[in-house]
Amino acid sequence: MPFKKPQKRFSQNFLTDPGIARKIVDQLGISPADTVFEIGGGRGILTSILAESGARLFSFEIDRSLAGELKEKFKDRDNVEIVNVDFLKVEPEQYQAGEFKLIGNIPYDITSPLFHWILKYRGLISRVVITTQRELAQRISSGPGGKNWAPISIFTQCHFKVRAVMTIPSGAFYPKPKVHSSTLLLNPSAGYEIENWDNFEKIVRASFMHRRKLLVNNLSEAVALSKEELEAILVRVGLDKIVRAEQLSIEDFIRLAREFKSLDLS
Repeated sequence: MPFKKPQKRFSQNFLTDPGIARKIVDQLGISPADTVFEIGGGRGILTSILAESGARLFSFEIDRSLAGELKEKFKDRDNVEIVNVDFLKVEPEQYQAGEFKLIGNIPYDITSPLFHWILKYRGLISRVVITTQRELAQRISSGPGGKNWAPISIFTQCHFKVRAVMTIPSGAFYPKPKVHSSTLLLNPSAGYEIENWDNFEKIVRASFMHRRKLLVNNLSEAVALSKEELEAILVRVGLDKIVRAEQLSIEDFIRLAREFKSLDLS
């Protein structure tokens, strides 16, 4: 049965290179004892390789037609369950009682909410292999001091060791996207001691409100303190008065957040 044409409303670009698909799955390091969540089964190029591993596989596909075709394709695989649902609405406990590994080729427009989902359920995730637009992958895997350092980099790296493992040319997908893609490998890390995550998140987001502005100017829009008071706080935590957010490490943001823990952030 031939698969239907890609749907623009789902931002569908299907990987077509079986060699690259195998390399992506290899990064997950799966065994028959694992449970795997696949984000978007698509036409099943990753699904087929995952199914061969013997792992318990839940492949979540939002497109009803594709989900139906996948169910037919894998109907004889007892270890595979195709679920027609928006992955962002998935609650892992409904499908798996313990840890799972996560894999998927994802469209640009769901990357931010997907990483919010990953952070929410990080305690259940033992490894993540995600392929997304190269520019965004560079941002997530970047370090402080560069233009790519951003809140999504910081929040992800608070809980995972992130590494870009391969670049995939646009010609490996159908339809061919305008940009290349990159595959990211995320392994859980011991993390950082963050006393108040909500407060930390607000400080980080406020710090990057306007990238070209100095940190003190961005913070002045979020807290009811004078510029002089804010400069004194920066000095107290070992930062320069004219520093910009992109220059701060995760440790810097943690120290800064501790200074603001009793303040009302807007």
